[in-house]
Amino acid sequence: MSSAQGVFISTATAIPVADVYALPALETVLTELEKHPGSTSLALNMQELHVPLQAMVSVPVQAQVLADGERHAWHVEIRAASRPQMYPTFDGALRLVPCGERACELRLQGRYQVPLGALGRVLDSTFLRGAADASIQRFVRELAHRVAMLARWAKLA
Repeated sequence: MSSAQGVFISTATAIPVADVYALPALETVLTELEKHPGSTSLALNMQELHVPLQAMVSVPVQAQVLADGERHAWHVEIRAASRPQMYPTFDGALRLVPCGERACELRLQGRYQVPLGALGRVLDSTFLRGAADASIQRFVRELAHRVAMLARWAKLA
């Protein structure tokens, strides 16, 4: 769904760690993400777009993360670390949702803005259809993996 406010994306990934351990780990990961622009990338395997290319495209990003009034919620803005005018920008909400005693879920919802005006919208709706969604899903899975690893390490320490 595309509009003047952007294209809506929603994704969620399970974390096999209780939220009591995942929350401080996620706060650490988000702080590091914001402090070190370009240390994380939005990546896309071109085969996910059903094109006959075997290539991985990776764009280093910078993120701005702000607490969203709740302890388990943040406002997140993501843009390319260099030449941001050439890539989509994302603006949304990240939430850590408890799912019982031993698991939680990381959810990201928001909208991305396509660059390059009408040409960008045409490319996004044809050749690059699904690219932003796939790269955001991969990004959330990577965050969840980092959180799980850090939470398990902290739990053992």
